[in-house]
Amino acid sequence: MNRILVTGAAGFVGGHVLPLLAETGDRVAGIGRGMLPDLPAGVTYETLDLLDEAALSGFVARFRPTAILHLAGLASVADSASGPGQTWRVNVNGLMNLVAAVEAVPGCTFFFVSSGEVYGSAFLAGHALTEAAEPLPRNTYARSKWVGEQLLRDLLPRIGVKLVVLRPFNHIGPGQDERFVVASFARQIARIEAGLVPPSLAVGNLSSHRDFLDVADVAQAYADLIGRAESLADGSVFNISSGHPRTIASVLADLRTRAQVPFEVRTAPERVRPTEIPLAAGDAGRLQAATGWRPRVDWDVSLTRVLDDARARAGTTQA
Repeated sequence: MNRILVTGAAGFVGGHVLPLLAETGDRVAGIGRGMLPDLPAGVTYETLDLLDEAALSGFVARFRPTAILHLAGLASVADSASGPGQTWRVNVNGLMNLVAAVEAVPGCTFFFVSSGEVYGSAFLAGHALTEAAEPLPRNTYARSKWVGEQLLRDLLPRIGVKLVVLRPFNHIGPGQDERFVVASFARQIARIEAGLVPPSLAVGNLSSHRDFLDVADVAQAYADLIGRAESLADGSVFNISSGHPRTIASVLADLRTRAQVPFEVRTAPERVRPTEIPLAAGDAGRLQAATGWRPRVDWDVSLTRVLDDARARAGTTQA
C-alpha cells in the first residue's frame, strides 16, 4: 500500500485532493497549520507548521510516505509583494525543512507544486507556453517557487528522492481566498446582493488574459500523476492548464449575468499590478499524454459554484 503525504492539506486545494487520494485505497495523511473539519474517510490529519523542523521530521519518520504532494506555502502574488520576507521564509525555509525530513524516506516521490507564474516574462511571447519555455519570474511569489524548483533539483538526488514539478495555472472554486480575482468578484457581488455594501465592484486590470481551471480539475491532475509516480521520470515538469485564456473582463461579464442586482464597476489602483502580463496561458499537452487528463468541469458550472459559495458566505441564496 502506498502512503501519500499532503502538506498544506487544510488549504483551498487540499480539501479537493484529499478525497480523490482516499478513493485509491492508499494510506493518506495531511498536515497543515489550520483546522480541517471535514476529514475524508480513511485520511488522517495533524496540525503542523513546516517551520517546526523537529515536529515535521518526527511526523515524516513515523508516517514514512512513498509520495509527498507539497501544497503548503504562501500563494498570493499581492501578499508576496507587500510581505516578501514572509513569502521567502514560508516558501523556502519550510521547503528546506521538508527536504531535511524526507532524508528518512529515500525512494519516495516528491511532487512539488510550483506555479505557472514562474514563466513570468516568457509569457510576452503571446501564446500558451510548454514546459520547454525558460522561466523568467517577475514577482516575489514566482521567484520563491522557481528557487524551490532549483533547490529540489540540487538536494533530492543526494538523498534518493524522485522529483516531479507541477506548474498549475489559475484555478477557481468554492472556498478560495478573496485575494484571488474570481473569488473577489464573486464575494463582492454576493455582498452587494445582500445589501451589505453599496452596488460598486472594485476591479484591477480587466484587459489581461488568464488561463483558468476549476479546482476539481487541478486536484484530479495531481491525483492522476501521483497514481503514476513509478512511471514518471525524475525531474519531470508538468503544466496544469486549460490552454484557453480568458480576459478578466469576460469573467466579470459572465458573473454579472448571474448577479441578482445591478452594480457599477470602478478601477481600484491598489488592485492593479505594476508588472502585469497581458497574456498568461499554458500548454498541458505533456500532462495529457502522460495521464489522459483533460479539463472536465464546464466553465458555467465553475462560476455557478463560486458564486453560490460566495452567497452562502454572505448569508444569501440564489433567487
